[in-house]
Amino acid sequence: MTLYFDHLVQQVESPENIKVFFNKRNIHTVNGGQHTMWGTYNTLSYFGLSYIEQIAVYDRDLFERAAQSPYTLHYTFKQDGERQGFSRIALRTTNIEAEGERLRALGFDVYGPDACSRTRPDGSVVEWKLLHFGKPDLSIDFPFLIEWAEDDKERFAQLQASGAIHQQQNITMEAVLFVVKDVPATVELWQQALQLPKAEQHEQYVSLQLPNIRLDFYDEAVATAMTLTPLKQGPFGVQLKDPYRVKETLVCPGAFYWINR
Repeated sequence: MTLYFDHLVQQVESPENIKVFFNKRNIHTVNGGQHTMWGTYNTLSYFGLSYIEQIAVYDRDLFERAAQSPYTLHYTFKQDGERQGFSRIALRTTNIEAEGERLRALGFDVYGPDACSRTRPDGSVVEWKLLHFGKPDLSIDFPFLIEWAEDDKERFAQLQASGAIHQQQNITMEAVLFVVKDVPATVELWQQALQLPKAEQHEQYVSLQLPNIRLDFYDEAVATAMTLTPLKQGPFGVQLKDPYRVKETLVCPGAFYWINR
């Protein structure tokens, strides 16, 4: 079964402020809503069906309970000392139950799938299933898997109709950049777990190719030289492409946005 990139999560102090920041820089960002089971809320920047989720905590008690579940986004955020910045990626599937069975057969700890929902600002409810998997003591967490209640065509039409997908925006997501201590070992593990094609070796990084995006893995020395910033292992940057813009870099705490890099 083929996995598609779905979204990149960015932990932020204030989704409201991030929304203003990005909209002033012509990156269309909208209010998402509340995850009432987790005590979090978000804003969203869509590039077609791929998107970046800017998320923060609004209910500490709900969040603390959610953070007890292994390999979840909330668990990772808590283990990282609630560090702001890019945190995890989600991959989309159309058969999440079968993916769970496959990953269990490979020896991974698997939790889910679990039914989830979010209430939009207009009161409508978005529904999906999540599956989390991993092994103890890995340097970075795997992507988590998501299956939406609607198919891609229905979701795209709904997102366009609601204004979440801006019909005049030409930006696409090209790659998510990761920093890891052991690039070959991490790439091999992700390739096998996610059933991806053979990795491609580049001068400064190694890449894995999903059908709709590239995952680029850098060692710590190269990534630090790129950003001039000490980095924690995991995603640290996203590469965007827009034929109608000049080259530009946007910097948030723990998150770099490179446009036309």
